[in-house]
Amino acid sequence: MVNLVIVSHSAQLGQGVGELARQMLRGDGCQLAIAAGIDDPDSPIGTDPIKVMEAIISVADTDDILVLMDIGSALLSAETALDLLDPEIAAKVHLCPAPLVEGALAATVSAASGAGIEKVIADAQCALQAKRVQLGFPAQEEYHDPSALQTDESDDAQSVTVEIANPHGLHVRPAARLVEGLAGFNAELLLEKDGKCVKPDSLNQIALLKVRCNDRIRLIAKGPEAAEALAAFQALADDHFGERQVVSAPTVNAPALHGTVSGVVLHYQPTVFPLEREPAESPDAEFRRLKMAVSHTLDDLLALAALAADKYSEEIAAIFFGQHTLLDDPELLNSVLEELQQQNCCAEWAWSQVMSALSQQYRSLDDAYLQARYIDIEDILHRTLGHLAGAVDSAPQLSQRTILIADNLFPSVVLQLDATKTAAICLRDGSPLAHGAIIAQAAGIPWRCQLGDAFAGRQNGDKLTLTQP
Repeated sequence: MVNLVIVSHSAQLGQGVGELARQMLRGDGCQLAIAAGIDDPDSPIGTDPIKVMEAIISVADTDDILVLMDIGSALLSAETALDLLDPEIAAKVHLCPAPLVEGALAATVSAASGAGIEKVIADAQCALQAKRVQLGFPAQEEYHDPSALQTDESDDAQSVTVEIANPHGLHVRPAARLVEGLAGFNAELLLEKDGKCVKPDSLNQIALLKVRCNDRIRLIAKGPEAAEALAAFQALADDHFGERQVVSAPTVNAPALHGTVSGVVLHYQPTVFPLEREPAESPDAEFRRLKMAVSHTLDDLLALAALAADKYSEEIAAIFFGQHTLLDDPELLNSVLEELQQQNCCAEWAWSQVMSALSQQYRSLDDAYLQARYIDIEDILHRTLGHLAGAVDSAPQLSQRTILIADNLFPSVVLQLDATKTAAICLRDGSPLAHGAIIAQAAGIPWRCQLGDAFAGRQNGDKLTLTQP
C-alpha cells in the first residue's frame, strides 16, 4: 500500500488539496497526511521540516510513502525531514516532482486502487498530460498517444459497450470511480472510444479519451476474470460512476422560476484594470510580481470553494477547485516568463496575453460544455490582474430586489450575489452551460442569456418585470 503526504507553503492550500484528494477515496486503500504552513500567526506562509517529519510518521504503517510538494522551501523541508527520520521509515519515503494538485489527485486514485509505488509515481508525474492535450498544448516527451495502442480483438476477448449519461462526461470524479471499480481483476483491460484505447487504470489516461455525455465507450477484457470485470463496468455505468444526480444540461434561457419576477435595473461591468505594456521593472522582477498575484488568486479560489460548499453544495465548490487546478499549472507561468523575456513587457500584459489565448482556445472548441469554460479563464485572469493592481474587484452589493444586466458574469461574481435580492440575471452574451448559470440555478436565480441589446434602453434604478415562459 502507498500512503501520501502533501507539503505546501499554505495551510489553506494544503488542506484544500487534501480535501479534493480525499473525494477520490473510498475505503482504506490510501491514507493522506498534510504538512502545510507554519505556526506563526503574523507570517503563516512557509514550511516546517518537523511538521513534514510528523506527517510522514503518521502514515508510516505502509509499504511506501509518496511525498508531493509545491515549490522552493517545501522541497528543502522534505529533504531535511528525511534526515531527521528513523532510517527504517526514511527508506519508505519517495519525494515526487509531480505538480501538487494534479499529482495528488492522480496519485490518490492510483494508490487507492492498490497500485505499487512505481505506478503511483508514474501516474502523478504524468498528471498534466490530459490537461495539456485537452487545451491544445504539445504533449511532453513521456506521453504516448493512446491511439497508438492496439485493441485486442482476439477470439477470447469480450467487451461491453455503454452510453455515458453523466452530464459532464467522465470528468475527474466518475473517472476516479472507474479506476477504483476495475482495479484488482485478473484480466487485461482496455477502454475504447472512437477507435482510441487506453488502459483504465489511470485517471489521466481516461481523461485523454475526452468522454462526454452521450458518448459510447467500450471495455474490452481478456483473462480469467474478464466476465467479472465487464459486469463491474456495467454496474458502474448503471450507477453513473458514483455521481449522485444525473440531469440534463440546462437549455438556453431556462428559467429558474415560473411566472414573473420584478426588480430594479442595475447595469454591471467588472472593473477595468490598467493594462500598460511597458514594464516598470526587469523581467525577473515582473515575474516575481505575477507569482505573488497568482499565489493570492489561488488562496481566493480556495476561499470561494469553501463559500460555495457552505452556501450550496460540494458540486458547486468543485467549480472553484477546478479553477484552482487550472491555475496551479507550472506551464502557465512558464509561458508568461517566456512572454516577459521575449516581449520586454509588464506582468499584466504578459499574463493577459497568455490567459486570453487560452480563453480563445476554449471558445474555439466544438464541445459546447467545454467551450463555455472560457469565462472561467477570464474570471481567473481578472482576479489576478486585480491582485497585480492591488485592488481586487468585488461582486455588486444589492440593497433591494435587483435585475442584474451585464455582458457576461464571472462564476465568482454569481457565487457572491445575495440570492434573496437578485431577482434575475440578464446577459447580452453568456451561455446556459456556463458555471455561472449552474450556480444561478442552484441559487434559484433566473438566468437569461444571449439577449443582445434587449435592455440597452433601461437605466439603473428603472423598475422592470420579466415574464417567465
